[in-house]
Amino acid sequence: MNKLKFTIIFSFTAISLYSQELDNSFLESLPEDIKEDVLNRAANQSDNNDSNYSSFLLSSKLEQLEELSKLKDRIEIDLKELERRLNSDKKLELNEELEIFGSDFFNTFQTSFMPVNEPNPDSSYILDVGDVLNIQLIGQNDYDDLFPINGDGAINLPDIGKITVAGLSLNESSSLIKSKVKSVIIGAEAFISISKLRDVNILVTGNTENPGIYTLNGNSNILHALSSAGGVSDFGSYREINLIRNEEVIETLDVYDLLIDGKYSLKKRLRSGDVVFVQPRKNIVTINGAVKRPAKYEITDDQFLNDVIRYANGIKITADIQTITLERILDGSLKSIPVVNKVQFDSIIPKDGDLIYVREFPYRQAKISGAVKKPGSYTMAAGETLDDLIDKAGGLNFNAYLFGAVYLNEDAKSINTKSKDILYEEFLDNIIAISQQNISQSFDLTPIVRLSSEIKNSEASGRIVVDLDNSKTDESKKVQVKEGDELIIPELSNNVYVYGEISTEGSVLFSPNKDVEYFVNKSGGFKKFADVNSIYILHPNGESIRYKSKRNIFESQPKSDIKIYPGSIIFVPRELDESTPRRIAAQAYVSILGNLGIALASLSSINNNN
Repeated sequence: MNKLKFTIIFSFTAISLYSQELDNSFLESLPEDIKEDVLNRAANQSDNNDSNYSSFLLSSKLEQLEELSKLKDRIEIDLKELERRLNSDKKLELNEELEIFGSDFFNTFQTSFMPVNEPNPDSSYILDVGDVLNIQLIGQNDYDDLFPINGDGAINLPDIGKITVAGLSLNESSSLIKSKVKSVIIGAEAFISISKLRDVNILVTGNTENPGIYTLNGNSNILHALSSAGGVSDFGSYREINLIRNEEVIETLDVYDLLIDGKYSLKKRLRSGDVVFVQPRKNIVTINGAVKRPAKYEITDDQFLNDVIRYANGIKITADIQTITLERILDGSLKSIPVVNKVQFDSIIPKDGDLIYVREFPYRQAKISGAVKKPGSYTMAAGETLDDLIDKAGGLNFNAYLFGAVYLNEDAKSINTKSKDILYEEFLDNIIAISQQNISQSFDLTPIVRLSSEIKNSEASGRIVVDLDNSKTDESKKVQVKEGDELIIPELSNNVYVYGEISTEGSVLFSPNKDVEYFVNKSGGFKKFADVNSIYILHPNGESIRYKSKRNIFESQPKSDIKIYPGSIIFVPRELDESTPRRIAAQAYVSILGNLGIALASLSSINNNN
């Protein structure tokens, strides 16, 4: 009740003071990053208060106080929700948007492979009107000149006359010209190359992005034409793109031949008057789950389920091939057809709109380090536990300290990250309130500023408290491993670590059945400003407790109940003044202690592995 009362008073005071000016001298005393965060936080709060001022006055004070109380309680983690998330498998996202395979091909093609008018065709290039040949003659009358192919399909050479080359390949025309030169000019030698390619006007139509007439060079093919028109539209086929000449299909492009099988068999070059026609899209089949390339694929009428799987680069080794389903619309309703053996792959013909789903065994990767025989990363099946992870690592070493095991989980880290951010905001609110009340000269603000900086720069741990050394709970057999989990098992420690406001920070040799004061005295005793009523102890298993050095006869918990273990961390904080709520300070200390405990366990783990 007292905690709630103090929270409400503090929160209301902070809200009522947001409109006051911040104390500049106090702000200048803050570290640069803290000062910047304080100013941004104050500005945001000021904007929120201005916009909500009217509604604030109309609302009852009781409702406002209750809302503020809820705001401060956001830091509390819902342990039941966390446990639920840790013990349930993530559902596969079946509704993720998959693109049609090949749809991004022409996006790249337009920028990388656009045809340019460069005279670099191969020897099979067919010459036609508009091409320009470069002919160099060496002999009695040397010359090096350009000779265009005229409308009659011929070039006109000095002393030789017309030579018809249109319709011949570059190699055939070169042989013809050389033969003519030698027959007319004794001893002369001719060298032939193409200086300029002709332009061709073609029509790209059908289901393409930008149908129309395009001018390309004579060395272009279907791909160049389709690229110029922006590729295939949402209604077009990647499996049947026809080159039509004189009302006959003389060549067909199947883009999948290029992308999947690497077959580039386009031999026909475009001529003026050609038509590139993109046929309508055929059967679209989606394959998802445990395949190497989930996507939507266009399937022709004569293909089978096995072809779809091949297009998807095959099935993963983690696939449950006994749980392959084919969803198909039949008679107006969606039916699920099980496919249970590979023989059916070659007999089932997919239909437009089919969805093939290959279930994947929910394997996950988990890491274990420290005092185990084979530390490393292991593949775990669904339902396997920390005990199974230890078995995969070859079991424990003789010096393993199970009570000090550190279990890290990604879900817990995500929640702890949000909690840390909220805690830091509370520290900023407290600093703002102190500055606006102009009381910064009355208190020693060093502890709260230092705590604020440590919280801001600390990393959320993601540690979950597990007691693997307790045979009664046997948690190692109950906690199921999730993706990205990490288990650190340190060596047995003979030290107790003492930090904070004591004379000598560091480790003290563990002695059984000794209390907190014993280990503090072994470290030189308390400093002048030690807060003996708020000593924090982190046990090796991750549990933290608050301990009061000064107890009275009315307290129910005697000192003997506070047990110190090998590897325990005792932290004695600096005494805080009344400007800082003890609740948020306690949360900060627990967070910092948690990171320190993980660091010490990790250090032991590294030493053990080496």
